[in-house]
Amino acid sequence: MAVAEFSVIPIAEGSLRPYVKAALAVVRRSGLKYEVGAMGTTLEGDYGQLMDVIADARQAVLDAGATRVITSIKVDEREGGVSIDGKLEGLR
Repeated sequence: MAVAEFSVIPIAEGSLRPYVKAALAVVRRSGLKYEVGAMGTTLEGDYGQLMDVIADARQAVLDAGATRVITSIKVDEREGGVSIDGKLEGLR
């Protein structure tokens, strides 16, 4: 189990909300545990699943009409697994 935080930044004119909504729709459909933050989205799952969802979210932004996309990804993996709740334990 791994945790990834990612952001897909569309380069486009006007409001970026439609692009962000397209990416979040992919995340929601994935069935993976996730949390949306002001600057990115955190996902929990197997490494391959995380990369697939992030790739699909990036493609959704392009399909929504963005002509350029910048994708930022941070992944935390640990032997025995890591979880969103575990990372936040004691902070909330």
